[in-house]
Amino acid sequence: MARPAACVHLQQNLIHDLDTVSPGNTSPVSAAPDTVEEMDDNTFDQPAAEAFLAQPLIAPFAVAAPEGPPAAVPLWYAYVPGGEVQIITPASSRKARLFAGTGCATLVVDVVEPRVRFVSVDLEVADSGPATEADRRTLASRYLSGEALEGYLAFAEAQLP
Repeated sequence: MARPAACVHLQQNLIHDLDTVSPGNTSPVSAAPDTVEEMDDNTFDQPAAEAFLAQPLIAPFAVAAPEGPPAAVPLWYAYVPGGEVQIITPASSRKARLFAGTGCATLVVDVVEPRVRFVSVDLEVADSGPATEADRRTLASRYLSGEALEGYLAFAEAQLP
């Protein structure tokens, strides 16, 4: 029997932000700066970074592995400015098992149009428990609506008990 999906609330520790391509410039910056002060004109301020993070984008979620490469997989997430990041993932997945062991991960939210921009958030577990139907609906409704939403929820109920 499959283990239930976990609803994990994550406390953001740190937001790094960088607009890697300047307007009118098509080549990306070769390396991210080491400090926020070095970013100057290429940064979001805190409210803009949080608003960017609150968009319904699909984001790579990366967790360190004790041996070998990290688990880095795209997933849906929920975030309200000033709040916690929320994800739902099968408890039996590699990323969930690694995350349970490390207690920390990184979420990278990015867009490439009209220019490359991203926010990288270092996360730690604030709370975790079985995902409810309401949790699934809240998260999925950021990305789907109508029949697509209802179809996904039926699938999740059957496949991710």
